[in-house]
Amino acid sequence: MELLVVIAIIGILVALLLPAIQAARESARRSHCLNNLKQIGLALQQYADVYHRLPPASTSPVDVGVWNYPLTPAVHLHSWASLLLPFLEDTSLRGIINYNVSSLDPANRRAAATIVSVYRCPSFFGSDYSAEPKYTALSDTLAIRNYVAIGATDVGKLWGPGPDGRRRPDGTIYFQSETRLKDVTDGLSNTVLIAETREQNGAVWIDGTGAAAVGRRFVVDNVPSYGGAELSLNYQPYFLWGDSADSIDSLYGPSSMHSGMVGHVFGDGSARFIADTVEPKLYDALVTRAGEEVLHDTP
Repeated sequence: MELLVVIAIIGILVALLLPAIQAARESARRSHCLNNLKQIGLALQQYADVYHRLPPASTSPVDVGVWNYPLTPAVHLHSWASLLLPFLEDTSLRGIINYNVSSLDPANRRAAATIVSVYRCPSFFGSDYSAEPKYTALSDTLAIRNYVAIGATDVGKLWGPGPDGRRRPDGTIYFQSETRLKDVTDGLSNTVLIAETREQNGAVWIDGTGAAAVGRRFVVDNVPSYGGAELSLNYQPYFLWGDSADSIDSLYGPSSMHSGMVGHVFGDGSARFIADTVEPKLYDALVTRAGEEVLHDTP
């Protein structure tokens, strides 16, 4: 009888301690993720010091992607994550990436198969490699990242041409962007550059096809913004275009496996979490580089 009582007490203690242990482990994982973001933020600053601009989300236009490979050698598709490698502490990949050919070229497959630790959130428990058919047709081992550039407030601004026929995204890091730090007139500490993502299929780290996301979830019939009332933070599905030869559906945009929050890198190199319940207009203001919004609250 006494043994049963002891066993019952032990069971109760374990039940009480287990959530605390799990919470402590997640807290450590969040700290690790924040450190990854800080390293990315520092690398962005160093890149801007050398090239006098921030890296683009992709070295190719927004309307070309993995579906164009290998139709033309001009479609290089190197992502911001690929371009940042020389500025990160992990230098093992520097010597094996060929920036003169496509990120998806066989010459870059060894690099593309490498899981880059600084681009992986320790709370992410998904796949290591993309299962998107457009990628698996090339290789089953194209490694993914858990961080994405924030290129615009909505898809319409990321994709759509302005009155002069040119695309003018209102974010900072987008396809073929050449944003200088001084172009971020809203203030570097008030402008997000990079966010976490739990997207798997459209998140191959070396490739620029899906390397930029937007702040509002995609609504296919809401022309011309294509933006929903809801933020894309942890919203599912983030982008569904349907059966198309020249797009990739993504279940998630800016998102994470941390409960209720998503890590972000800001223009000053700092990193912090933003609650996914943040006011949409406030998040819009954080996404824009020169919107001249007045921030009345902090995320």
